[in-house]
Amino acid sequence: PPRVAEKVAHRQTVRIGRTMKLQCPVEGDPPPLIMWTKDGRNIHSGWMRFRVLQQALRIKEVEAEDAGTFICKATNGFGSVNINYTLIVI
Repeated sequence: PPRVAEKVAHRQTVRIGRTMKLQCPVEGDPPPLIMWTKDGRNIHSGWMRFRVLQQALRIKEVEAEDAGTFICKATNGFGSVNINYTLIVI
């Protein structure tokens, strides 16, 4: 199953207007598929300021309502692993 490759800080703080990157350092064989959610909702390409990268989620021009719980879920045929983040916007 996928595993977390490095330690992450689960509480992330960002200033309004900045660009933020949440890392998803997972590895597995076969390479896991990565999915991001915010407060239980899937993040997809229609979310204008959000970009799902290979091993990260980038949020451009952070707004106050971007604060919340983000989860990176990595899944392959053998299982899945979650990395949870709490994003605090100041």
